[in-house]
Formats: sequence, structure tokens, C-alpha cells
Amino acid sequence: MKKLITVALCISTIFLSADVYGQKIKLIIDAGHGGKDPGAKSKAGDKESDLTLMMAETLQKMAQENNIETVMTRTKKDQTLTHEQRSGYKPEAGYKAYYISLHMDKDKNASTRGNKLYYNIKAVNSGISMKLADRISIGLERINGNKSKKEDSEAIILKRNTIPSVMVYYGYATNLQDVKMAKDPAYQREISMLIIRTILETRY
Repeated sequence: MKKLITVALCISTIFLSADVYGQKIKLIIDAGHGGKDPGAKSKAGDKESDLTLMMAETLQKMAQENNIETVMTRTKKDQTLTHEQRSGYKPEAGYKAYYISLHMDKDKNASTRGNKLYYNIKAVNSGISMKLADRISIGLERINGNKSKKEDSEAIILKRNTIPSVMVYYGYATNLQDVKMAKDPAYQREISMLIIRTILETRY
């Protein structure tokens, strides 16, 4: 694992004001899976749904600290949502809205690592979604040392949204090292800062 950049350094270099362009920003944060759908699981029993909720909570806190309004699709571990309940977001007057769905992947081979970013090329604002995916993928490689893949996806949540939307897989729940990092508050802050910076720099 590459050494994590210190939080102090990141804070001093990345943040712009969310009001710098004179427009409010809203971030929809989707913590993947939850409740009856735990998602991927590690051999130790770590659930993807719990790991993504931890990341989502950190992202929400840091976004709000940077004057970004937030909406969480899921706020509890035992909360089960349908694809329809966690998607279908549309543009709002006076806001530039973005949708980030957080996930961790799985593989039969416990040594498999990597990042994946998905967007829907046919969706409204797909061009912005692709830019978000591209910039986040580069940042993830720098932070966790894993290679990133970007792909078009027919995922329901991406197809139903008409705001820029990206599914971010920041490692594997079946990989011990990726899970260890996912539980680290400093790592959660790094990923959150990357997403926030990307949103502030990718306007539409």
C-alpha cells in the first residue's frame, strides 16, 4: 500500500469554496447495499454494506464542512432499500447536484485488488459522469495503490438518475488489506476529500 498523504497536507491544498462559482452544490451519497442485502463479505465477516456506510458518513461530514448540501440514501446498517428508493434523482433549480454510490467489490481470489468506476453512457449528463469517474479513478490509484478500471454500466441506479452519477468501488471487501484500509478513518477522509475535490473541479 502506498503511504497515505497526510490529512493536513490534503486540507491545505485541495479545497475550493463550494460557493466559488455562485451556485449551491448538492451531493447525493448512496452507501451501497444494507439491511437484508449485505453485499460482499470478507472471510472475517466484514460486510460491504457496513464498510460503505462508514465511508458515506465520513463523506457526508466532510462535504457539509465544505458548504455542500448532502442527502444520504441510507443512514442505518439495518436499512434495506430497493434500487428505486436509492435512485431517480433529478436536477433542482439553484443547485448543481451529483450522485456518488459507494461500493466494494468481491472475488473468489482473496488477493484480488483494484478500483472500479461505473457510469451510464446513455444517461443524461453522462459526459460529466465520465469526467468524474476519470478523475476519481486517478486519485484512487494514488491513494490506495490499486489499478482503476472505468466502465459503462446498465446499473438501474445510474440509468434512473438525470444528474451526474458514478458508482465508486474503492477496493475489494474480500481482500484483507483493502478492508483494513476501508476501516481506517484517515483513509476514509482521504477518499472523501478526493470525491469532494473532484466535484468542486468538475462543474457543469
